[in-house]
Amino acid sequence: MILMYICICSAITDKQIKTAVANGASTLEDLQFELGVAINCGRCAESAMELLPVPEFEHHLHATEITRSRRQAANDTQLTAAVVAQ
Repeated sequence: MILMYICICSAITDKQIKTAVANGASTLEDLQFELGVAINCGRCAESAMELLPVPEFEHHLHATEITRSRRQAANDTQLTAAVVAQ
């Protein structure tokens, strides 16, 4: 059996993280609480997060069009110059 250490500071392996995920861990905070991952130097945080399940909403991301037009809001505090009739 080959062990891949994810967190050297706390001697946490990928197998331990996968077991924690199988038992319900779904965030880095869960892994920090359960195993002590990324609580010292933090260099392992990204590698540990790669072993977490991908949230369902990330499978369905869509681009949203952003327009450059600017409409004045009813509560806009910026004053508009008044036109004075001559």
